[in-house]
Amino acid sequence: MTKGLNGTKIVSLSLPNNILRDIDSAADEMGYSSRSELVRDAVRAFLRDRSEISKLEGHINGVLILVYHHDSAAQVSEVRHRHMSVFKSFMHADFDGGDDCCEVLMFCGEANDVKESYNQLSTLVGVKEARIFLA
Repeated sequence: MTKGLNGTKIVSLSLPNNILRDIDSAADEMGYSSRSELVRDAVRAFLRDRSEISKLEGHINGVLILVYHHDSAAQVSEVRHRHMSVFKSFMHADFDGGDDCCEVLMFCGEANDVKESYNQLSTLVGVKEARIFLA
């Protein structure tokens, strides 16, 4: 890491070409002055979401939506089975013309158990999206 202007640090990261193209396209479309501005906003949004999830307490109900590469199905299933006390029902579908799947998992349980299962699922290799919606 190198120091930048105004107390910011310059970091380097590796991204696949398709994500970099998407970042450039979104930055142009949305009027960002640089990739860095877009990435900073995206990181802030991610951290806000994580903060909201970490604050959950008590008994909660809702759904967890996952989008993941088909090759990760066994790992997703393994985590889901380990947390059967939390996940009451799920629906799985394959998207047409691609290698991605979607699962909608209904959960009811203690917030700490839900957060643990969410963290395990969202960090699996091949999971592209993991979103929690509370009932």
